Amino acid sequence: MQPSFYADDSPGLENFAPTVSKLGLSIADAKYMENCSSNSSINSKHLNYSFKIKYQKRKDAPVYEWTINRCIQEFQDLHQNLLKEMQKGNLASVPRLPNIENFSKEPLEEQLERLEAYLKDLSQQRDTISNPKFWEFFEVSSLSFEGVKQKWKEGYVFKRTGGQIGNERRIFNCAKYCKRLQKRWMIIRNDMVGYLKSNTKSSLNEVLMFKGRFEVLYGEKDTGYEDGVKIITLRRTFIFRAGSPLKRDEWVKAIVTAYNESEWNRSEQRFDSSFPLREQNEVTWYVDGKMYFNEVCEYLKRAKREVFISDWWLSPDLYLKRPAKKYEKSKVVELLGMLADRGVSVFVHVYKEVTFALTLNSMYTKTTLLQRNPNIKVIRHPHRSVVGGEFLWSHHEKIVCIDQEIAFMGGLDLCYGRYDTNKHPLVDHEHIFNGIDYSNARISDFYEVQNWNRDLINREINPRMPWHDVALRVIGKSAADIGLHFIELWNHVMTDITTGYHKNKNLLQPAHSPTINERGKESDSESASSCSSEGEEETKKPVIVLREKKLSLAVETFKEIAENRRASHRRSSFNVNGKRINVEFLNQRMEMNSELNPGTAVAVDKKEALKRMKTTENDKRNSLLQNQDIDNEKPTVLKRRSTVHNIDFEFQRKQREKIEMADEEKLMKEIEDGQIEGDENFSKMLLLPKIKELGQTGTCDCQLLRSAGLWSLGLEETEHSIHTAYLNLIDQADHFIYIENQFFISSTAGETVKNQIAQALVERIKIAADKKEPFKVIVVLPLLPGFEGAVDDSSASVLRVQLHWEYQTICRGQNSIYEQLRRDPNISDPADYIRFYGLRAHAVLGDRPVTEIVYVHSKLMIVDDDIVLMGSANINDRSQLGNHDSEIAMIVTDKTKIQSTLAGKPRAVSQFAYTLRTSIFKEHLGVESEELLRDPLSDQFTNEWISTAARNTNLYRELFRCYPDDYITSIAEIPDFENEAHPEKYNEFKDVIRGFLVEFPLDFLKFEDLRIPIFTKEYVIPDDSFV
Repeated sequence: MQPSFYADDSPGLENFAPTVSKLGLSIADAKYMENCSSNSSINSKHLNYSFKIKYQKRKDAPVYEWTINRCIQEFQDLHQNLLKEMQKGNLASVPRLPNIENFSKEPLEEQLERLEAYLKDLSQQRDTISNPKFWEFFEVSSLSFEGVKQKWKEGYVFKRTGGQIGNERRIFNCAKYCKRLQKRWMIIRNDMVGYLKSNTKSSLNEVLMFKGRFEVLYGEKDTGYEDGVKIITLRRTFIFRAGSPLKRDEWVKAIVTAYNESEWNRSEQRFDSSFPLREQNEVTWYVDGKMYFNEVCEYLKRAKREVFISDWWLSPDLYLKRPAKKYEKSKVVELLGMLADRGVSVFVHVYKEVTFALTLNSMYTKTTLLQRNPNIKVIRHPHRSVVGGEFLWSHHEKIVCIDQEIAFMGGLDLCYGRYDTNKHPLVDHEHIFNGIDYSNARISDFYEVQNWNRDLINREINPRMPWHDVALRVIGKSAADIGLHFIELWNHVMTDITTGYHKNKNLLQPAHSPTINERGKESDSESASSCSSEGEEETKKPVIVLREKKLSLAVETFKEIAENRRASHRRSSFNVNGKRINVEFLNQRMEMNSELNPGTAVAVDKKEALKRMKTTENDKRNSLLQNQDIDNEKPTVLKRRSTVHNIDFEFQRKQREKIEMADEEKLMKEIEDGQIEGDENFSKMLLLPKIKELGQTGTCDCQLLRSAGLWSLGLEETEHSIHTAYLNLIDQADHFIYIENQFFISSTAGETVKNQIAQALVERIKIAADKKEPFKVIVVLPLLPGFEGAVDDSSASVLRVQLHWEYQTICRGQNSIYEQLRRDPNISDPADYIRFYGLRAHAVLGDRPVTEIVYVHSKLMIVDDDIVLMGSANINDRSQLGNHDSEIAMIVTDKTKIQSTLAGKPRAVSQFAYTLRTSIFKEHLGVESEELLRDPLSDQFTNEWISTAARNTNLYRELFRCYPDDYITSIAEIPDFENEAHPEKYNEFKDVIRGFLVEFPLDFLKFEDLRIPIFTKEYVIPDDSFV
């Protein structure tokens, strides 16, 4: 028995009984008109007859209106097809169609009236209106009225195979040289163009979103066909034949009109992001894993339609709530299985690891979830095979998106080792951390994770390593954007053909969802998903366009980027045939041809039309460095902050004005299809984006940012909006920047590293020093990289090389942050402006005191207690360049303000940013006084922060002699240093240690060469992999 999750292909549309009214006539054949005198009679076979169609499914449903243009031959074809159906016994009768010979002699107005009567007669026959040929004539499909309030043009076209940039650029495949045409039903919707196999199918095969690059070319010169249309996006070059030059022009006009009414055309994208600024989101922050996992669990239970999860590592046996015995149903595999049992569509994407380097066992994740319920759809990526694939980089996003309305994101994967409380316990008296979740990666990395209910380390001897992290939950349009990102990611993976092509796949699509305002009316039966099988071999189908940009190493270019972006998104035009077409004129041109009065001859003349087109210069390429040329360029950063246009302020002001005028009722997401990996079971799954009217109840402005490229999302050019946002926000900071990150590797380490975040900090500090402005940067990092082994082990090459690049970035080498600042005549001590810290905890295990670092895994920046940047991206090239690891982040600014103080002056700050920072600082310092923390530049706070870190550092040195420590400048000094510990003094001084804050030891191993030795196996790995 087939599960209810699936549904057979069927028309899915209720009996289609439209209302028909005549509009006018137009010339269907331009060549005929060129040879026709103004006084000659017009043959009906050269005319197009236009009709307005109205349709309403139910009394309480929207009324849809659209126009169709048909020639007499199309009427005859429809009539003949219906007669065949009648002969088969499928139709009882067919109305009489006027005889063509007599019909052509009648006045034009009478011709139009007789055809109108014919269509009205057809529309009143119950057996006719459910016929696919009847639908085709009226440009109707099973998806025409699903989740939309406006009907756009539809119809059969012949699309050319191939054209997916990600596949054609990354691998050799003979299919890209062997093109063929396939008949497909094309559909235009509010924010995209897509197609189905036929108008009775319920699964879209592809979507080309208006979001990002979207160019339309037409005609024989650009497409190879007189009736051809070419659509170019960042991910796809899509060519189709319309059937005639007139039909071609109809499609071009319809696409242009839809594009200009799309919200993506109206929006501007700061920082070169693929996503616009979204207002009125409800956002909640989480510090450490306990509350985050608890709420992920609770919100997952409420899912109604679909759940999207993307993780670097997902542990199916992880309990989201603790203790496990009390919350057995919070186990990830059981929770997702329960959702699938009740018909919720569950889609899980996980990073497919290189097995000789990582022990994540993503195959175990996949098989465990599928064994629980086969309707949980799981894909792993990237593929690796002889024809292509990615070996160095990973999918690093951490996303849980529920019904495309609620989303969780940040630094926390749903995996072992991440659950923790703000107490950061080293021991587990209450058995909160079951099995391998009691972990310490510095002692033993995870292995054989399928045997999860055993101990990796001896709980009686070894403390666990606490985990500090931050994440957020967003409700609103930004949550829908996260869902849209997941759909782009999922559908790219489905179309990645590095493992070959497979037939007989199931096309899966989540059902359309109601608007958020209609949620209460939705029944459980309406949330079921559907799929359709497709037997013939299809072309690999790319999907979803993203905004392209290359890595900017110069902050000076940001103003130019913004200006170019605004110029490329004028409402009235977009690129057609390499020119900027004036849409108003194109509309007039089409209207002239569709509203011809009887006795008037008007021909569609492409040459004449082109003469009247208003054009502008082609969009200039951003002056950004090509990724492949970065090594040869000397990066430049702002020389003076005052010379840079305040993009953030100007954009928010203009965006608010636009949003007030814009129609924000819909958010269209995209669709893709394709295949999944290698020698595993294949099923072709298509994610259908939802069209929503998301409620606006929150107070936060949010914008989604990404690192994405060719291998990770199939993009022609790389998106690195996270990096761009970091540089902008640092430059625009007034007085204070707080950073927490798992890594801190940037271009100040040397030519190998390309991201400019550290250099941006240096330049901003120099400006503050020059202007005598109060300015402070606090950076909190893990004291040691989270790799197994002691720092002096021969097998710890990777651990040491990570330290090498971090110290080169911060304080070692002529170009490091501290060395550049020391050379500035306005700065006597770099520590007056920027300081680095770590976290450490202590406890008694058995009868002996123990200590361990608190591993900082956050990816967070807070600027002036006003703006928060949070996500999955580390400060290194892997996360920032865009064409390496794939990442996601979000900028949050809360319009709810709190009266506070910054740099000694009263200031209204963001409630979201302020409460997040003070909560983190309370944890790090072990204090409860918010007044102490109010102004991070005050003398009172500065003294408390510095003295706490120094006192804790000295006490850990005295009691434990633990490393890293400034007293250890070479590996040879480690044994003698450790022998001087005084654990017997622990009870005397343990209560003096407060919070977790300690100094980051800038002199640790400063006399050691921490680079990878030449004769080790890691030496052959490119430096890019470590930075």
